[in-house]
Amino acid sequence: MNKDRCSRALARTGFFYSLLAAGFLLAASSAALAQEAAPPEDAQPPADQRVTDRTEIDKLLTDQTLYGRYSPGGKAWAEYQSPDGKTAYKEENCTYAGHWWVQDDLVCYRYDSFNQGKPACFALFREKEKLSFYIPGLNGQWFLNAYTTARRPGNPDQMPVEGQACVGV
Repeated sequence: MNKDRCSRALARTGFFYSLLAAGFLLAASSAALAQEAAPPEDAQPPADQRVTDRTEIDKLLTDQTLYGRYSPGGKAWAEYQSPDGKTAYKEENCTYAGHWWVQDDLVCYRYDSFNQGKPACFALFREKEKLSFYIPGLNGQWFLNAYTTARRPGNPDQMPVEGQACVGV
């Protein structure tokens, strides 16, 4: 009987360590995939992925909530683009009301709380469902500012597009 108990205990211990190892491998592979999701900071985006058509930009952004990360650093953000040009931007525990529009072939955002209230405009690039926002530089270079990790229709988080400078969520 002692031999039976010992065998069962060894089997349970082996099973526990197998689960522990599987969990570790899953966590490590998830972290690696998350790193792969971010484009290299200094890489130039493929020209054929640039979205320059105003109608296409509107289609990708209007009445959509984007979820993403900044580059460098990977800080999370979310932003809702209302059809009337208002926007709500969430970073950490604050939501900021602002405005968005398409100017020439760039998408622009303006928030009183950022950049001294001046607009910031970005080139939009699309790779399948992922959108990337690049800052135009000199000599045709682009600098990655942010990229999306998800996009949902409407304003599912009910972020306010009007109100105070920081509305805690």
